[in-house]
Amino acid sequence: MDYDPISSLEAIGYLEREASFLYLVAIHSGYFLRRQYCRFAGRDGGSLFSRFLKKAERHHHLHVIECGQGWHIYHLTSKSIYAALERPHSQNRRIKGDSYIKSRLMVLDFVLAHVRANLLTDEAGKVDFFTTQCGVRSELLPRSYAGRLMYFPDGFPILVSNSGVPSFTFFDEGQATASRFERFLARYQPLFAALGEFDLIFVADTESNSSRAEAAFHRFLPADRLRGVTPTTPLGVDHYIQFLEVRQQSEVGGRGVLSSDLKTLREGEALYTSLEHQALYSAWKIGSTTVEKIRQRFLQTSMRVNFSTVVLPYRYPVDAARPKTHFEESDETPYQPPDETPSDEDKP
Repeated sequence: MDYDPISSLEAIGYLEREASFLYLVAIHSGYFLRRQYCRFAGRDGGSLFSRFLKKAERHHHLHVIECGQGWHIYHLTSKSIYAALERPHSQNRRIKGDSYIKSRLMVLDFVLAHVRANLLTDEAGKVDFFTTQCGVRSELLPRSYAGRLMYFPDGFPILVSNSGVPSFTFFDEGQATASRFERFLARYQPLFAALGEFDLIFVADTESNSSRAEAAFHRFLPADRLRGVTPTTPLGVDHYIQFLEVRQQSEVGGRGVLSSDLKTLREGEALYTSLEHQALYSAWKIGSTTVEKIRQRFLQTSMRVNFSTVVLPYRYPVDAARPKTHFEESDETPYQPPDETPSDEDKP
């Protein structure tokens, strides 16, 4: 029988939604906020959260971190919970610094927004996907050493589309520079090159950090590499296709060409002189190759990448001094130990 992590938590006494939420927390973050549980449960209200918190407190599964200004962070620290989820050595149960905690809360917000997506959640699943399904050698995977060899040590979730294209994520918790993102790109560069096609999502909570990251990404991966610039097509695949069209037009019935096309023709005659170019032009004239085939031929040697940014519209406890905008949810309900009166939904 397949292992069911949710059932193992239900056996402790949690409802299915509570067990499912704790599973997401244990896998992705280790930390959570009240609003995140209410969002996952699809209901807002102090009583709902209090009943959940009562169970966790009774079992000593959580540590409550008081952050001031009414903020509280809940840290899932229980060895028994992580063991029940077959992750007894998870780093998510360890106490971390403010920046790390914020980044994990951001990860959880992102995961909650993509809870129905195909997510690669743990190290083993990621290694299996890229080595088995994508055919990438394990030595090209991002890794680090901390007592043991660890792959994908950042722990950021990876989404996989229905067509099998991975979407990597990077979470910026408010860094003053792009240096950490640049190190991330350098660490992942061998895997990116081996894949050829992927998406990269930069997640931040400020627009300024997103702009800085986009500039860093384009320094790392110049636009030339995304438009088919190769030794055979040094001005890009589109320029080569335009040359083929103009050359054929100029040879058919002695027709003239526009001045703009004449420039392309002269550039191409100087650039496209190899036997490969001649063979492709012959195939072009007789219709045995097409624009799409040529585009695919040369884009295969370049990366096909979609870089996007996501700005999360939330405040986090380490940002308590930042003014709250109209769209942000508050987590400022003071912590109070819940009463021990069981609700109907908690009764057997």
